Amino acid sequence: MLDFLTIHGALNPFYEGVLKASSITILTSVVGFMIGLVFGVLLLIIRATCSAPLKALVKIYVSAMRGTPLLIQLLIAYYVIPSVLDIQLTPIEAGILALSLNTAAYISEILRGALSTLSWGQVAAARALGMRGWTTWRYILLPQIFHRSLPPLTNEFTILVKASSLLSIISVAELSTLARNANLQSNLPLQVFAATAVVYFIILFCASSLSRVIERRIAKVLPNAH
Repeated sequence: MLDFLTIHGALNPFYEGVLKASSITILTSVVGFMIGLVFGVLLLIIRATCSAPLKALVKIYVSAMRGTPLLIQLLIAYYVIPSVLDIQLTPIEAGILALSLNTAAYISEILRGALSTLSWGQVAAARALGMRGWTTWRYILLPQIFHRSLPPLTNEFTILVKASSLLSIISVAELSTLARNANLQSNLPLQVFAATAVVYFIILFCASSLSRVIERRIAKVLPNAH
């Protein structure tokens, strides 16, 4: 079994670089997701509270991001945006930008679905208590929205981690890039890609386990949220 996994040292370059490549995969995915989460909340609030023109712009943005491939968005972030705005983006920065803008559209829809399940009588009650605007969102609506959205948000993060493999197109040295290079060096695709799949599984299993822990803790704070 050990010989199958190492092939007498032929896969050493993969195993030596797997921690660094995995850390880049996790970094780009987590940062992209967190930025996308903040942006997704902003899109939700705009769509729920702002004027019709702003709502229309959000709808167009969400439709455009969900209706075009992430690969194309990634290439635009890396090649088009820097030239148009006259700025410089490293491959990792461009990758995070594309991931965050893409996932924000999906997150906003997930949160909007959770918002639709809440009673707007809570908003009226909050206003009767003197709570306004952001205070109502912060203390009344968003905690319940996040609680109800946690499983689909975890699924969205899982999709994002797997989608981060596209960053190899712009030479980000993440996990799939390492696997491709190791396969070229060793010509052992079965072993290389099996090991890569195991690493992805471990990352996503840890993310799912963390999500369940967070969900249980939130349930203790909001025991009546369903």
